[in-house]
Amino acid sequence: METYKTIILAFVAYFIGSISFSYIITKRVAGKDIRNLDIKNAGAFNVFLNVGKRIGTLVGVLDGLKTLVIVIIGKLIGLGVVNTIIAASFGIIGHCFPIYHKFYGGRGAAAVIGIFIFFIPVALLISVIPATIIGFLIHRPGTAPAFFIAFSPIVAHIANKSPSLVLAILYVTLLTGIMNLIIILAKREQKVIAK
Repeated sequence: METYKTIILAFVAYFIGSISFSYIITKRVAGKDIRNLDIKNAGAFNVFLNVGKRIGTLVGVLDGLKTLVIVIIGKLIGLGVVNTIIAASFGIIGHCFPIYHKFYGGRGAAAVIGIFIFFIPVALLISVIPATIIGFLIHRPGTAPAFFIAFSPIVAHIANKSPSLVLAILYVTLLTGIMNLIIILAKREQKVIAK
C-alpha cells in the first residue's frame, strides 16, 4: 500500500513542482520571460537579480513550499521518511523540467530546501553558512546553493541522523546534481525562448 501511495504522491509532486513561480510572477510583474533574462535560469535567484529582492525572495519561498507541501502530505497519509522524500523529490524534477513551461525550469535549489527544512533544518542551516562564504569568496554567490546541498548530507551524518534519512538526503543531493548536469550538457540556459 505504501508503494502505491508513494507513486501517486510522486505524480502529484511532479505536477505541483512544475508550477514555475519565477516565470508566472516575472511575467505578471515585469512583463518579461525570466528564461530570457541575465543568467537565463527560471529560478528564484534570477528573479532576485532581475525583478527585485522582495519578488525573488517570494519566488524562493513559493518554490520551497512546493516540496514542503508534498512532504507534509506524505506524513499525513502515513508514508515513511524515505518514501516521503522519494515522492517529494519528483517536485524537484518538476521544478527543473516543468511540463507546463516547455520543460525549462530552475536548478532546483529552493525545491530541495523544502525537503531539507522539514527533515534536517539544523544541518541545512549549518550548511548554508560555509556555502555562502564560499560563494562570496569565489565571487559567485549564485553557486552557494550547490554547496549547501552538497554539505547537508555530510552534516546530517555528522549529527548522527538515522542512516536511512542520510541516504535519502544523499539521494536528493545526487538527483539534483544529475539534473543540473543534464541542464549544463544540454546547454539549456544558452537558448532563447520564443515569446
